Amino acid sequence: MVVPMNRWTCGKIRGMEHGDAFGEALLEHLAGGDGDYMIERDDGLMEHLRSVEAYFLGVDAFAEIEAAGMEFVNGRVLDIGAGAGRFALAAVERGCDVVALDNSAGAAEVCRQRGLTDVVHNSIHRYESDAAFDTFLMMGANLGLLAPDPVRTLRRLRAMANNGAQIVGSTLDPYVTEDPVHLAYHDANRDRGRLPGHVVMRVRRRVTVGDWFDYLFTSPDELATIAERAGWSMKVLDHDGLRYVARLAAL
Repeated sequence: MVVPMNRWTCGKIRGMEHGDAFGEALLEHLAGGDGDYMIERDDGLMEHLRSVEAYFLGVDAFAEIEAAGMEFVNGRVLDIGAGAGRFALAAVERGCDVVALDNSAGAAEVCRQRGLTDVVHNSIHRYESDAAFDTFLMMGANLGLLAPDPVRTLRRLRAMANNGAQIVGSTLDPYVTEDPVHLAYHDANRDRGRLPGHVVMRVRRRVTVGDWFDYLFTSPDELATIAERAGWSMKVLDHDGLRYVARLAAL
């Protein structure tokens, strides 16, 4: 049975301490440790223990759809949700001028230690830049960071965009599932007036629990509709069934 949780609960929970759980996992892995963590959804669903190892993969280990998306990255780049910097580093290898942005202080520190020189610890919902960007990079399913208000977030990016700017990112199609727990979550979202793929979750690691945050998984049709409302066009570059990479072009 999935036990509902209060999304606003924080601080100590059964011995848990509030903090940067995701950043701690990245820093531990960088130091040679496991870097294991878990994802908790606000309906009580706990995903299995996972490692942050994938956040450190080099270009040679990119999935085919990730490599396809990176072929379009150019110019001045804002990597949104940079994590350990794997896509930012790949963009640097392509000759791009990259700003790595992450809401996790630990992630920002990992990016610096891995050689990225322009790293910002902030959220895309608060970040501002005097200089415009040619590419907004949202790989690793980070189109989900457009939540909770994707139209508003896309308009914020549009205000920081050069002429001809683009968003290159990936996400998951939430409808590619038959899991009754996920389908029930979709129905609950519909009842609240949300898109079915709107997820509220947080990261847990050992005795540390992070903040609740919103994430949005969309079908290609849903993403195209959202993009158009915000002044972007959308094209799917590649897909593998569950995941797809999209390019949004500023109109």
